[in-house]
Amino acid sequence: MNSFQPVRKQDRIEVVDALRGLALLGILLANVPYQEPATGLTKLDSILQMLTHLLIDKKFITIFSILFGFGFYIQLKRAEEQGIAFRAYYLRRMFILLLIGCLHGYLLWYGDITRDYAICGMFLLLVYKWPAKRILIIAIIVAVFGTGLVFILNGVLGLPDYNYDTSIIKLHPITSSYLHYLQINARVDPFVNFINDSPITLVFCFGNMLLGFWMAKSGFFENYTALARTRKFLMLAGATIGIVCSYLFVQVTSGKLELTPSLLWLPFVIVAGMLLQSQFYISLFIQLFNRDTWRKFLQVFSPVGKMALTNYLLQTFFYLLVFFHWTNGLKLFARVSLFETYLLAISFFFSQVLFSRWWMKSHEQGPLESLWKKLSYRFFKRGPILESKTSHQLT
Repeated sequence: MNSFQPVRKQDRIEVVDALRGLALLGILLANVPYQEPATGLTKLDSILQMLTHLLIDKKFITIFSILFGFGFYIQLKRAEEQGIAFRAYYLRRMFILLLIGCLHGYLLWYGDITRDYAICGMFLLLVYKWPAKRILIIAIIVAVFGTGLVFILNGVLGLPDYNYDTSIIKLHPITSSYLHYLQINARVDPFVNFINDSPITLVFCFGNMLLGFWMAKSGFFENYTALARTRKFLMLAGATIGIVCSYLFVQVTSGKLELTPSLLWLPFVIVAGMLLQSQFYISLFIQLFNRDTWRKFLQVFSPVGKMALTNYLLQTFFYLLVFFHWTNGLKLFARVSLFETYLLAISFFFSQVLFSRWWMKSHEQGPLESLWKKLSYRFFKRGPILESKTSHQLT
């Protein structure tokens, strides 16, 4: 009988684990709970806020989505090599992830992204047999044109206007009642306000996952020498066009640049530029990771990336205990500067590095990853879908 076990340490692609760990740091910084003081930002905080918009916001969640698609391909490939029926197992795996996301989103953090990943992951099963070229074309169409079109339609249909008083979001971090916190969670949740919030996220995530799936099929993370010219192009385009597009995105979302009919092409260019900027980070990371001097430093991210789900949820507990009031923790929301907020976040990430290194010394997976796999396998074993007689290693 086959057993679905985590990928052995010697079989993992370490640069992907490290990149996933870096993405978690970017997500941590992008999501820090912060409120601009009534007196305005200090000069340092203004600089940090602009740098966040230009260099971090939306880029690392994009990388995370791309790596999710990469992980799907690796699991699929290993299953097919061993003659294992993969679809039923993966559907159960995504369903359990959806349940985890719902618990996380409704009980703790309304900005949960794992629900979107679970849904998009299920749809990956519809295209996994397509040739690489078709997957790349569809990935670009969905991620760039699909996302841009949804953004335009949201504005045309007035979907940014919610049917509730959006000022309740300001009460979210400072309420001292967990019941009130849950009520706000349920009111502002993206899946509760599905039409307003979720289509653009789902379309963008799915496009990114398709891109990650194509990158895995093309050996982007492994063929270091063969794809050197491609990486150099992505680094140049991402560092120039990408950052310019990020600046334009800030201007549009802040209302400083209005999308008139003559500028309806702009959302498509912005999304393409943001994708290029994320590819710049990925390509640069691969480039540096393959140099001995840099690898020793960048490997610090690997243990964090190997237990990404655990660390993603731990970040929520960090936010709640340090900033939010209902937990009766430090209650620092609106009491510290943006610079101090980032220092706290980076310090917490360093603790995640230490914890992850300690845990991975004696385990193949993080605690939540292990539970996720065991639950998936437990339900999986009930169906008549185990076909191969050989042992199997699957992430």
